[in-house]
Amino acid sequence: MKKRSTLERQMLTYFGLIAAASLLITVEFIWAVRTAMFEAGSLPHTSAQDITGNTVMMALDSLQNKAVLMGIVQAIVTLIVLIMFIRRITGPLKKMVEQSRAISEGDLSRTIRIRRRDEIGLLAETINALTSNIQEIVAFGLSTDSSLKQPLEELRCRTDDDPMCRRQLDEIEGRLSGFKSILEDFKLLPAPLAETEVNGKS
Repeated sequence: MKKRSTLERQMLTYFGLIAAASLLITVEFIWAVRTAMFEAGSLPHTSAQDITGNTVMMALDSLQNKAVLMGIVQAIVTLIVLIMFIRRITGPLKKMVEQSRAISEGDLSRTIRIRRRDEIGLLAETINALTSNIQEIVAFGLSTDSSLKQPLEELRCRTDDDPMCRRQLDEIEGRLSGFKSILEDFKLLPAPLAETEVNGKS
């Protein structure tokens, strides 16, 4: 059996990418600082006036520009990774919410095509299984109603002279008719079967 890729593992992957990007940016900044220090230390020290204020300011400006650039790059990388993660989670959930709403309104023809092997895929499988079970219950109820018609007609013929029995039969038939009406409100397995795909895309 194929091992499932859980949402926890996906979250660790996405946020690991963010951490890796942050680490690379930090290393780059440290390298820039050390380079500037090395360049400053390699200047001739014949006198204190040899290291001018302009040289120090240029080094500081360079570090400041690199820090700003690294911060922008980190923010962009973080935003991209978070958008990818959010779209992968919320997209399929929105589709399943729409299908669940339709199912709750009686449209049992809805099913969700599963292309994921994580908790969202399990949720889709659960919704499909629940819908299938309800369809079986409705189909069984409709078949039961049909199978009871002939016995009730035979009872009515045999008890035609008994008002009490006829009244009870009328009550039973009325309840069965109401039950059938409720079951017929469900929409079952049209052709072709309506499907919604869950594969991580919005």
